[in-house]
Amino acid sequence: MNNSEQNIQKMQVHYYFNDESHSMNALVRNKAEKDLLEAIRRISEVAECEFSIESLAYDEGGLIERLLFVAIIGIGTAQFFSPAINTLVHYYLTNDEELDDLKKQKLYQEIRGLELDNNKKELELEQVFEDKQTLRHISNYYKKIESYPKIKSIGYKRMGDKEETIVPREQFKNFILIDDKTVIEDDEAEIEIISPVLKEGKYKWRGKYQGENIDFSMGDSKFKQDVIERKHTFSNGITIQASLQITITYDEFGDEKRKSFSVKKVYGIKPEGEAHWRVRPVGTKKKREEFESEHLKSLFDGLDTENE
Repeated sequence: MNNSEQNIQKMQVHYYFNDESHSMNALVRNKAEKDLLEAIRRISEVAECEFSIESLAYDEGGLIERLLFVAIIGIGTAQFFSPAINTLVHYYLTNDEELDDLKKQKLYQEIRGLELDNNKKELELEQVFEDKQTLRHISNYYKKIESYPKIKSIGYKRMGDKEETIVPREQFKNFILIDDKTVIEDDEAEIEIISPVLKEGKYKWRGKYQGENIDFSMGDSKFKQDVIERKHTFSNGITIQASLQITITYDEFGDEKRKSFSVKKVYGIKPEGEAHWRVRPVGTKKKREEFESEHLKSLFDGLDTENE
C-alpha cells in the first residue's frame, strides 16, 4: 500500500415507514442525519483515518440513502481501520446491549483477520469501540428519529452484505443515553456569603462551601424576604448555617456533568468575628426537634417489649 491508495466503501441507511409513502420531513431528517454524520466523523478521528463522505441518489422503498466513504490509506492505525471503517459505523448504529459482546467479538475477528501488520492494532481496538463522543452522537441521532412516529424501523447495509440489519422502533431507546442524578442533603451546611441577592427575582446567590465557590438558589422564602427588607446586614465574612441540597448530574458514563446547589432553610447567621450563631426561629425549632428526638428515644431504650 502507498499513501495515495484509496479505499472506497458504501453504506445504506433505509428508513421504513408505517405507511406506503416514500417521503420524510426534511427538518427531522436533516437534524437527525447531522448527528449521524458527526458520529461517522468522530469514528474517523478515533480510528485516525480521514475520509470524505458523499451522498448518492436516494431510492424509494420507504426512503433509502446511500453513503459513500472514500478513505486514503495512510500509516499507523489507518492501515487496519480504513478497510473496516464501514464495519465500525455499522457496529455503532446496530449494536444492542444484549447482543453487544457477541457483535463486538465478531467485529474483533473481522479486523484481526485483515492481513495487515501493525503493532498498535490490539491496543487501539477498545478505544475505537467505546468512544464516548461517538456514543453521544449516535444517541442524539436515535433520539431525533424516535420523535418522528412515522418511522417504524431502520435498516443498515454494508457494501457486500446480502441482507440489512434491521433496528425496530422499540429498540431505538436502547441507543439513547440517559443522565442520572444524585441528591445529597447537608442539614448543617455552613456557607460564607460572597454575594447576596438584595432584590426580587430568581437570581443566584454566591458563597463559599467547603472551600468551593458555589452559586446557589435561596429556597427559604422567609429569609429571602427579610433580606429584601434589609433586616439583615451583609458584610465581609458573614456565614449562614443552612439545609443545603446538592444535586449532582452524571452523564451516561458515570462522569459528573454538572452540580447545582439550593438552600432550603437558613437556621442561623454568624457575622465574621462573632463566636456564636444568631439562631433564627426555624433554627430554634430544628434544635428543639433534635433534642426531643434524642431524649424521647433514650426514654424507651431498654424497655421490655415482650408483652406487646
